[in-house]
Amino acid sequence: MIESLQTNAEKHDGWDKFLMFAIALYELALLIFTTIWLFTNAFAEYKTQFVQLSGLDINETVTYGLFFSGVLGGSFYCLRALYQRLGEAYTPIDGSEPKPRRAFNVKAWSLWYFYRPIQGGVLALILLCLLNSNLVAIKQLSGESLKSYFTLIAVGFLAGFGTHPQNPGNHPGHFCQIEACSNELR
Repeated sequence: MIESLQTNAEKHDGWDKFLMFAIALYELALLIFTTIWLFTNAFAEYKTQFVQLSGLDINETVTYGLFFSGVLGGSFYCLRALYQRLGEAYTPIDGSEPKPRRAFNVKAWSLWYFYRPIQGGVLALILLCLLNSNLVAIKQLSGESLKSYFTLIAVGFLAGFGTHPQNPGNHPGHFCQIEACSNELR
């Protein structure tokens, strides 16, 4: 009896599965929306309306494009984390019996999955501010290359995708960087 209770407590219930589906759907919707926004003219009418909203001397097309490219990077990061965690939960490497809820507690991490793409967009905007103010410099980027829309999309994507702790522990999207793994193996 106790074993069956422990076994049921270690499996994902209906609410867990609903959250996983909602997270995957949310991330995919963000991927589709941001890709269409960045690389097509499907929202051209809305893009021009944003420019008319502000009396500030800011290029809203670049600002929104950079934000959405950070969201795109953050969404890719979350989807990679989701399938990595699901893989760890249902196909353990050591060959033991899977304990999905122990490997991936979706209720505990669901807020992170909804918040992370927005964080990526904000970090992309902050990175642009740091680059434009010369507080951070990337040797290969000149002032002229920062004016390229595709360079800004790449920088925004990397800011959204590439922000994670060096030693993440039980983080849902953890993976070792080459230097961190080689240091741990020594």
